[in-house]
Amino acid sequence: PILTETFDSLGVDLPITTKIIIFISEFLKNNALISIALVILFLMTAFWVLRTALGRKIKEVALLKTPILGELMRKVNSARTARTLSSLLSSGVDMIEAITITEEVLQNSYYKKVLHDARERVTKGVTLSDVLSEHEDLYPVLVHEMIAVGEETGKLGEMLEELAQFYEREVEQATKNLSTIIEPILMTIIGALVGLFAYSMITPLYSVLEGI
Repeated sequence: PILTETFDSLGVDLPITTKIIIFISEFLKNNALISIALVILFLMTAFWVLRTALGRKIKEVALLKTPILGELMRKVNSARTARTLSSLLSSGVDMIEAITITEEVLQNSYYKKVLHDARERVTKGVTLSDVLSEHEDLYPVLVHEMIAVGEETGKLGEMLEELAQFYEREVEQATKNLSTIIEPILMTIIGALVGLFAYSMITPLYSVLEGI
């Protein structure tokens, strides 16, 4: 506010970034209640949208396409798929029923669709590994290769158990590393915002000094 008054009194030609910051500052100062209401409305709208079918798909696509989070999501769903199938098959549940239950366990609609397709095609004699090999964007190559070995050797339950343990360790390690990765990203973003603010406030002052 003090710098804004200074700029107004001197009649300085302000850069666009400075004008934007001053506009936001003035709006928040003069419309505090409206600003709070807009934030609450935005959060409620975002929460409502994410609960709709379209919102869930947008969230799922965003998570899968984000470089770091996407890889983590693939590992989480691979671990969950392998763990559920392994437990069910080891308990004597037949393959079709095991796939059906696993489909219900998974939350991501893209993975649900893959397992729904797998259930239909396994019923017709196609192997589970062949179905998953067509979806390497969701299930890593290791998943269908390990399942193929299990199908060939008759030890599918054991292979799925090893696969589940492997990806559960991967998820645990990735989660630990996530904070290390996020910290420099947040510092960079905060630094850029502070730098932009400083640039927007200092540039008009230099213009004043040059004119003296």
